[in-house]
Amino acid sequence: MLTDYALAAVAWILARGLLRGNDSRAAALWALAFVVTGLAALAGGSVHGFGSLLPRRLEHALRVGTVMSVGLASACLLAGAVLAGVGSGPLRRVLLGLCALKLALYLAWVALHPDFRYAAYDALPAGLLVLGFLVQWWLKGRSPAVALGAFGLLLSIAGAVLQQARVGIHRVWFNHNDLYHVVQAGALWLVYVAGRKLRDAR
Repeated sequence: MLTDYALAAVAWILARGLLRGNDSRAAALWALAFVVTGLAALAGGSVHGFGSLLPRRLEHALRVGTVMSVGLASACLLAGAVLAGVGSGPLRRVLLGLCALKLALYLAWVALHPDFRYAAYDALPAGLLVLGFLVQWWLKGRSPAVALGAFGLLLSIAGAVLQQARVGIHRVWFNHNDLYHVVQAGALWLVYVAGRKLRDAR
């Protein structure tokens, strides 16, 4: 529970920094992804820490909200990458429409099947696409900040794999979820470093 709340705090601090340091629409979408990630961590932590004490409907609503928030965050990251990587025109509109469609289908599915593994299944392809955008961006300018962002996405994906494999340090005091949250906090900071360099493509 504590690592959930710590992750939420990190995500919100980084979102604020991104909004203050970059006025592009792409960066705003990445900041929104960080805000939503914080909400997911807050809701997830509440379920982990107080689930047995909460009314059944509230516990279910928090669980559904957690899974939905993860999908919304990945869609925002992907849409931000589209705005930064694809110039204004029909292709950008099509790609943004596909991002919206992916999100709508995901939300409809997890509303009925609020299992965190579906969040991981949704986030993996989106993360790989954003990683591809960062690699292409790095190849154009060899920016260290962009390289850090790419490493952050790889770290995030590795953390999700470890979580699904239930790899932790201690079964009670620092389990697979705690390890995942710490890894994600570090990954978010690395992605934030790249996000400060985002600019909307023309």
